[in-house]
Amino acid sequence: MEATVTVKGIDELERSMRDMVKLYPDMAGDCLRSEAIKTRKDIVKNARSDTNTRSKSRMSLGRIGSYRVSQVQGYNERQYVEISARSPHFHLVERGHQIKVPYHFTYKNKITGEKIRRTWKNGGQIKGRVEGKFFLKKAKDDEQERFPMFVSQMVDEMIKKAGF
Repeated sequence: MEATVTVKGIDELERSMRDMVKLYPDMAGDCLRSEAIKTRKDIVKNARSDTNTRSKSRMSLGRIGSYRVSQVQGYNERQYVEISARSPHFHLVERGHQIKVPYHFTYKNKITGEKIRRTWKNGGQIKGRVEGKFFLKKAKDDEQERFPMFVSQMVDEMIKKAGF
């Protein structure tokens, strides 16, 4: 006794799966980059509200141009995008810092006899602390809530493009 089963459409299913595998890297990279750009906007919005700044300075934390979004790096499931700050004082505002008054000392030059005032930069008296604003962390937390929905939309779009 012999039984044969014929399944129609297996070749089409296989072709659609291969198309989806080919579509994934580009679509995932585009989605990562667009979400990073949205996150950068959130960072700027948080920086403006938390630091109460509207500065036109090139290094201001309240400007889009103060943050750089890298191109997509990596491949397949290991893709990532970096957001970096161009402002040299970013880490001080983000995480907070101590306020130090440097030590000054005066000595007499043995040859000329004049008094010379010097400052020790590594040391000093701590006068207080400025708490961090954590606007990057707030934007990252907001993005983590939004990201699953965004990924599911990308997968739905990829399924449609692949012909399912």
